[in-house]
Amino acid sequence: MRRLPLLAALAAALALPVPAAAELLVAPTRVVLTPQTRSSELVLVNKGSETAAFRISLENRRMREDGSLEDAPTAQPGEAFADDKLRYSPRQLVLEPGARQVVRIMASAPGDLAPGEYRSHLRLMSAPVSAGRAAVAGDTPAGNSLSIELVAIRSLTIPVILRVGTLEVSVTMDSAAMAKDASDQLVVRLTRSGTRSTYGDVSLTPEGAKAPAWVVRGVAIYTPNTSRDVIVPLPPEVRAGLAGKRVRIDYTGTDAADPASLGKRLATLTATL
Repeated sequence: MRRLPLLAALAAALALPVPAAAELLVAPTRVVLTPQTRSSELVLVNKGSETAAFRISLENRRMREDGSLEDAPTAQPGEAFADDKLRYSPRQLVLEPGARQVVRIMASAPGDLAPGEYRSHLRLMSAPVSAGRAAVAGDTPAGNSLSIELVAIRSLTIPVILRVGTLEVSVTMDSAAMAKDASDQLVVRLTRSGTRSTYGDVSLTPEGAKAPAWVVRGVAIYTPNTSRDVIVPLPPEVRAGLAGKRVRIDYTGTDAADPASLGKRLATLTATL
């Protein structure tokens, strides 16, 4: 068979359709362990239409002030990682469409481990098993031929937190204003103090209303961060309903691992939107 030149092979490969990424459902999306509760389980369900392989690994990440995460090769002052204290199984698996798998996570907390919050992130990466090899230049790559494997990758990370000792946290809401460069975004400034992270929901309740008009769930501030700008996107109908009104903005704890803060208003502020 005649071999295609390298550039022609590459162009042909890129023109091929890329297989759809596997759709992975994971529950829960956050794990908190203690010396008393040293293990937990994640349930993975393949919601896609293709059999998919998954690889699981641990990594350390740091939260930026806007809530996004970045790689953290070394710990900053006040920051402690949990990667050397965690074990998990299995580390790779294959799921058929609709199938589920339990991943077990375990923590080791020796008696002399200093009180504090230790955190790392479990990364799950997937690739459809049926994503084949596009041997554009022929069956046997040689010379100026090219063989390319097109694989669609999807990954997500789940925080795994180990809390040791009696830890406390408090939160204040310093400001809330519409973003200067986006009329459909509300920026809420939260400040954290204490020895552990916080986790909760931001809700907007118009004056006189009994129920929130809008809720953003799962807002965290990880140690060692002390502040975060929470971007609250407002759909057009919500923005229109809140415009010009006085709105109570609440940050309510939803950390099931901290019953004292569960359902409690950790911070509140009233603003005119």
